[in-house]
Amino acid sequence: MKSSSPVATPPLSPYGVFSGTLFQYSSSPSLIAFESLPPSAHINNDENISKKKCILIGGLSDGPIPTPYTKLLEEECHSLGWSLVQPVLSSSYLGFGHGSLSRDTCEIGKLLDYLVVHHDAEYFALVGHSTGCQNSIHFLKHGDNDVDNNYIRSSSRTKRVKVVALQAPVSDRETDQDNSKYIQHAQQLVSQNQGDEMMPRSSFWAPITASRYISLFDKDGDDDFFSSDLTDEQLRERLGHVSRQGGSSELDVLAVYSGKDEYVPSFVDKDKLLKRMVDAMNDGGRCTNAKGLMLPNANHNLSKSEGDARTFVDAVGELLRKW
Repeated sequence: MKSSSPVATPPLSPYGVFSGTLFQYSSSPSLIAFESLPPSAHINNDENISKKKCILIGGLSDGPIPTPYTKLLEEECHSLGWSLVQPVLSSSYLGFGHGSLSRDTCEIGKLLDYLVVHHDAEYFALVGHSTGCQNSIHFLKHGDNDVDNNYIRSSSRTKRVKVVALQAPVSDRETDQDNSKYIQHAQQLVSQNQGDEMMPRSSFWAPITASRYISLFDKDGDDDFFSSDLTDEQLRERLGHVSRQGGSSELDVLAVYSGKDEYVPSFVDKDKLLKRMVDAMNDGGRCTNAKGLMLPNANHNLSKSEGDARTFVDAVGELLRKW
């Protein structure tokens, strides 16, 4: 008779347990989101429903509950009368490999439309982690490209965004400096109108098309917003619209960099890069909408200590508090 070995007990949800409302915000493609409301708010009670929605957007391979600070962020939102919304995009989990920032922006736009029409939303905050930072920056520039005026009559989507927090706005391109042969292969496929073809398995840890590979890892790719070798002018080209958006909608932007981010190469001067990014978002000093925050000992997702996560969430809360 075989001796039975003890069965390992699965750990309690490590990033927290959440209660709220699950809903489908798009039917084509079918996409869902989860909203956790403040204790005093209820979807079916128009008087108490929270009209302020904080959208948490994770990075590559993330889905709902993308970061260790998600529960802290939810609690901070609730204390200030905001709800926390966590969407599933087509690019969630491994879907990013055949996606694009443009597709993500379109789907985030659908989410905001749904929340305005069905959840009485008035204002939004975008909190991006890692590649979610690129999503947030891209949405500010292109989020109104396909607005259906039958849905949003009073104002554009982007003008409803009052706070953007960028946590770990790092360069995917600079994380892999030894991929020139794959860049060339991807460029060849794209030049032959085969950008949707998959890259070799050895090129990346997840399935990825040639077009998305170029976007993430080639210089001047669509995702190349935060690389340290971009000139000040190139950074302003990519980030300068933030200040223009801020001037028309009272937008506040917080860029938060981790001093010990494991995805940032050692040759990058993190303090200098953060300052340059903030300057670019402020259009070279013409505006003051964007602020920077360096967490000297923090890692990429702020999991090293709760103190880093608390500092970040408190900083986001200071901006949410204005609304």
